[in-house]
Amino acid sequence: MSAIVYRPASVQDASPLAAFMAATFVDTFGHLYPPEDLRAYIEASYDGAVVAAELADAAVHYRLAMRDGAIVGYAMWGPLKIKAQTQGPASELYRLYVDRSVKGQRVAQTLMDAAIAEMRAEGAAEIWLSVWENNARAQAFYQRYGFEHMGEHKFMVGSVADRDFVWRLRLRD
Repeated sequence: MSAIVYRPASVQDASPLAAFMAATFVDTFGHLYPPEDLRAYIEASYDGAVVAAELADAAVHYRLAMRDGAIVGYAMWGPLKIKAQTQGPASELYRLYVDRSVKGQRVAQTLMDAAIAEMRAEGAAEIWLSVWENNARAQAFYQRYGFEHMGEHKFMVGSVADRDFVWRLRLRD
């Protein structure tokens, strides 16, 4: 098995990244939604043009994990979108996904470490994220980093409203 290489994403990554994003979302959460809601969400969130626009936005950042030229994980972050009472400059971790084939190989940790370091370097005093209420594995992962539960909000996938927990990591006091 080849080594995993980490790098920032570029606009040229839009098509394979969009495909990976859709596949990992479906793999992780697809069983929760009616097919029409899932399809609409995937088209709205992971279309190649949507991802290309995000990659072209200087405020949005992606870090990729690559093995043999294929994406096996990614982290995405940028300006805070969650409604939150911040206590200083804040960023948001929008997404962090890894392929099943690399779970348990510290890929998520490496992506998270890089994202936190970059958000800190950009001046963030806090990092916010939302995580599905029943995703115990992700919650345990975020708790190891010191994220704390701050509230909840609805995450819409078509007509389905999921309850997501909103969490914060303070980078400085």
